Amino acid sequence: MNKKKFLAMLLACVMLLAVATGCGNNSTTPPVDSAPAGDDAGSDAASDTGSNGGAYKVALIQQHQTNAFQIAVTEAAEAKAAELGVELKILSADQDAATQISQIEQCVTEGYQAILFEPVDPDGLRDAAKNAADAGVVVINIISACTDWEGAGIAAVSYGNNVKAGETEMQQVADLLNGKGNIAILTGPSADAGGLQRMEGYENILANYPDIVQVVSPADCAWDTAQAQATVESWLSAYDLDAIICENDGMAVGAGNAAGANSGIIISGVDGTPDGFEAIKDGRITGTVSQNGGAMAANGIEAAVTLLSGGTLETNVLVTDNTWIDASNVADYE
Repeated sequence: MNKKKFLAMLLACVMLLAVATGCGNNSTTPPVDSAPAGDDAGSDAASDTGSNGGAYKVALIQQHQTNAFQIAVTEAAEAKAAELGVELKILSADQDAATQISQIEQCVTEGYQAILFEPVDPDGLRDAAKNAADAGVVVINIISACTDWEGAGIAAVSYGNNVKAGETEMQQVADLLNGKGNIAILTGPSADAGGLQRMEGYENILANYPDIVQVVSPADCAWDTAQAQATVESWLSAYDLDAIICENDGMAVGAGNAAGANSGIIISGVDGTPDGFEAIKDGRITGTVSQNGGAMAANGIEAAVTLLSGGTLETNVLVTDNTWIDASNVADYE
């Protein structure tokens, strides 16, 4: 082959190679690192909705998990989270404010986008809630609220009307007593906002009944059934009681255990828990005011998802109804 023919063949090969390469660049398959037009927010959306298959990361920090009311809160939160596809982490502060503050801080560090919590101390938890809100976390109080919760950046509260619950309970007792008798009261922890509000409700009603007399000072039994039972056992040996009013069902059950079934003493509670219903059926307690703690948790999670999705709430105060439950209607609530 002469030199001219060799150069001609070499030039033809180069031209064919250039054409092949150019055709490759005109392929309809986009490069691996490209995104479809209009979808360049995809990576941001993934970061907004967490790492668990796009689920929002929500934490629920309860005061404690030691009675039927709190168990109902836990179960309802889990059910609502599953329904909405939320990645839910549940923690218990074991009635310790310092623990709850640490848990809130840890959840912020771990990238939780919403935190629901029931404050152990409504004053002491305010700053921790505000710090979380300032960090961009949706913060929601359930069951009870921090002091000046809106000023702390808390997005919503989901609770029952504790003053109304106290009024409903005490009015029922007053009616059963026909406006006259000796009573005693069992309270939750002295600093608990919900308990203080229920006591306010009691006092509102008692102001109308001068013949209903508290024969012993209210006793702080810290929501605990065993403490309530021991307290009432000591009371029954010292006082003639016509009614025992309790700020939750756990303590009412304790009072009923001490008095015994069908004792003739009116014993009431708040919360509408399964153990309270059972005690109504067997005659250990008279009745309870249901506030539906499960709905408080479920409503809070639903509100958090609405806000995380860019929606707005019709109201940031989500209040459950109060219902008096006794032997006449307990079967409707089991």
